[in-house]
Amino acid sequence: MAATQGYPKWLLDSKENISGSKEWGTFLHELHDAIQQQLTESHVQYFSDLSEAEKELFMQRATKAIENGSAYNNLYKKCSVLLDQNLNEEVSRQLLEEHPIGTKSDLVIDFAEDGALSLLTKWPDMKSKLCFCLNQPLPFKVRQLAWRLYLTNTKVRKQYIDLLNSDPRKAISQYDYEIDQKCAQLLNSEKTFSDLRGSQGVFFAMKAVLSYFHATMRTKQRLRDVDHMLVFPFVMVSAPNIPRKDPPTSRTVALLVEEFLTFQESRPGFVIDSGSETHEEEMRGFVDKVARLLQKYFPETPKLIAEKYVPSKDKIVATEAGSFAVLKDGLTILIRPLIRAMFVGYLRMETLLYVWDQYMIGLDTPGFNVEWLAIVTAIILGLLKDKFKECTTSVQLESMLKNEGPKLTIAQFQYEVKKHHYQDLWTMLQKDTKSAMPVLDPTQAMHPAWRHWFNDMIPPYTQPADRRTAREEREAERERLGQKLRDQAAANRERDQHARRKDEAELMRLTALERQRMEQEKALLEDQVMEERRKREEAERRFNEEIEKLRQEMALMQLRQPSRPPSVYSISSYISRILVPPPPTAASRLTMAPPPPVSAQRTPTPAATPTELFNEAMKCLIQKVAKTQNAIAHAEGADKANLDKKTEGFLHQNIRDIKQAQIELFGKKLEPGEFDRMEPEEQQDKSDKMMQLIQRWREERRAKEIGGK
Repeated sequence: MAATQGYPKWLLDSKENISGSKEWGTFLHELHDAIQQQLTESHVQYFSDLSEAEKELFMQRATKAIENGSAYNNLYKKCSVLLDQNLNEEVSRQLLEEHPIGTKSDLVIDFAEDGALSLLTKWPDMKSKLCFCLNQPLPFKVRQLAWRLYLTNTKVRKQYIDLLNSDPRKAISQYDYEIDQKCAQLLNSEKTFSDLRGSQGVFFAMKAVLSYFHATMRTKQRLRDVDHMLVFPFVMVSAPNIPRKDPPTSRTVALLVEEFLTFQESRPGFVIDSGSETHEEEMRGFVDKVARLLQKYFPETPKLIAEKYVPSKDKIVATEAGSFAVLKDGLTILIRPLIRAMFVGYLRMETLLYVWDQYMIGLDTPGFNVEWLAIVTAIILGLLKDKFKECTTSVQLESMLKNEGPKLTIAQFQYEVKKHHYQDLWTMLQKDTKSAMPVLDPTQAMHPAWRHWFNDMIPPYTQPADRRTAREEREAERERLGQKLRDQAAANRERDQHARRKDEAELMRLTALERQRMEQEKALLEDQVMEERRKREEAERRFNEEIEKLRQEMALMQLRQPSRPPSVYSISSYISRILVPPPPTAASRLTMAPPPPVSAQRTPTPAATPTELFNEAMKCLIQKVAKTQNAIAHAEGADKANLDKKTEGFLHQNIRDIKQAQIELFGKKLEPGEFDRMEPEEQQDKSDKMMQLIQRWREERRAKEIGGK
């Protein structure tokens, strides 16, 4: 049963078809004219200027004004036809596509129920339309939603939830243990609650609701037994949402608390029966109503009751009023526990829920519930009249009512209500209706009932010979189609096998080519690896030979004694410390010759001795090193001339700096040998100071050169 935005598909299709029909346009036109007339009479310019309540009032008056007109009746018929058609099409589609277990009638009822639930959920104020379910037990889902709508009280639920969040202990009665024991006892002993027996979830739900209810009463008195009984119908309706082995969810308990407390507050005074004068007065009025119903529809029952409750010496009553008073006294004793428990424990559960369904749909109608409870009480007593004849005392009468009441069925109540009371109850429910738009009820509408769902085409009558011929033709056609399908399947298999063999051959060819390519690449790589290994071995051998030669030469060089280093106080040492070599130029870097390659030594002749070979090698090496150093230090060609010129200028500048430093430091130029006669410490100190001055002047000249560029 697919639905979009909470509505069944067939209902959405019906809405679309109705809104696009000509009857809907005509109805809207007349409705607009009726509203405009009211606006003119009320001296209101625009409909949008009205408040929401005024808009609703104007709509109701306008709808009432055009009710029973041609446009209204045509739209009513169109709605009925479209709903019938779309509902049947959806049911037929499901029967063809999904193959459900239920019959077509069951599916029609289920789809209609889903549509009603979606509308009630969207517009809770339409709960008044449930009066069309009068004298009918509500389906389970409809019952759950209807009870919730009629007993909604967000204030009660909010108080309960806030109390649980702030201080859960205050939601528990001081007699919680006694309530616990009483609930367990009722579940195990009461015959009419056998369906709930063994359910831990129901037990915890009952205890939580009753404990909170008693806590809100703020009394030291214990909870009455009748209050324990009244919670059973609510947990029975919510039982499918309560697990049997685990406690119920907090949301389920909150809904039960809301419904139960709202129900307790809405009970008539004769049901509460607290003993106050007001409640006693209501009880007397209720008993009077029941007595009159019994006298009217079950005349034998009042006599039986009066005989059992009045002593023998008082049985002779002179007047009719006296006998009626005697009847009321007996009825009061008999039905007081029955009505205080709202028939809980006196009727089987399905019958009890049927009675409570009618009670719920009449909650918003003043006087309906009193009338309904009186009718149900009278019917129970009237249906048990044959059992009452077997009783001899009032105690037996009460016991018979308790034991035989659960045997009464819904059908018995429906029959009596339909026969004697339906019209009066229906009138009461319709008297205070607020909506002018009716609900389409196929069973009670002014138009014919829905028949689209069973108006199937009747097959025409044919002769046996014609049927046999048609059957043979169908079989031949079926065989021809079957053979055609088999041939086509064989051709498809052959084509698939051929394509598969072709694909396998192509795959094998590609695999062989790939394998050959990989083998060639492998052989090529192996050749390259062998060549690389050979070259590496050759290079390693050559390097080892050169290393061995160099090791021998170094061993011979270590035999020579190192020369004596020059004195730090000689003039050459002084000049080397004073004269800092000029920085290298770009030309010098470009002309710097790489070290000459060392040519391989020739194999000495057997006639040469090792000493001669070493001397010859060292001589050759020293010559090459000297030549290389000379080329690096002095350059060659034009670079050599340029370097000599710059070096000469640098030397002259150094000499001038030294002389200037001597003047700055000593106040004069030093004579030859004068510096050498100084103490070593003084020489070092004066030398460092002169170098600092010379270095500073060099940096200043360098800065000027950079700034000039």
